[in-house]
Amino acid sequence: MAVLKKSVAFEEAVGREALERAGERGFSRFVNDAVAQRLQTLRVLDLLAAMDAEHGPVPPEIGSAVEAEWDAATRPR
Repeated sequence: MAVLKKSVAFEEAVGREALERAGERGFSRFVNDAVAQRLQTLRVLDLLAAMDAEHGPVPPEIGSAVEAEWDAATRPR
């Protein structure tokens, strides 16, 4: 697997907590996973924006029904 090495700067508290959680040896993987997750979120938001542009926004009643179903499905049992 090819890798791209970059130098990054963190707010001190963020960098320290990331190092504590990931450990010195797992830090690169920790940062890679965090960036990959953020990129996936951005791709989903781009897709939603494109769908809104093409089809218009989700009607409020459908949005409310989906939220209620999601809440029911994710509620701890």
